[in-house]
Amino acid sequence: MAQTNLLLEFDFEGGTILQALLERVNAPLILEEVKVKLPIEARAALMRNEMQITLGIGKGNIKPTKEVKRGDVAYMPLGDNLCIYLDNMTTFSQVTILGRITSDSETLEALKSVRRGAAVVIRFPQD
Repeated sequence: MAQTNLLLEFDFEGGTILQALLERVNAPLILEEVKVKLPIEARAALMRNEMQITLGIGKGNIKPTKEVKRGDVAYMPLGDNLCIYLDNMTTFSQVTILGRITSDSETLEALKSVRRGAAVVIRFPQD
């Protein structure tokens, strides 16, 4: 893994585990803040086909966009959320795309069954 990339694992209550590759070049300050806080224990909420996880880092946008694709992982300052997108869409507010989910499509689709308020742990992958 190159130093510019950050491999993460999202472990949702109920057994759904996703892996993601975040690219430091997209938003180095945001990624560094996430890396320092790992492991992050938070709550998840699926809204409008985006899984939102509150981070508590309070950063702004870098390279903002409203256009996202299925599997994108982005930071949304308007709720201080890390978002995982389940469809191609235009977002409600601007986001900074950090990387992509690397897990298969079926695992990504399993996010739709994660209950609102479920616990999630964001960490480095388990060996």
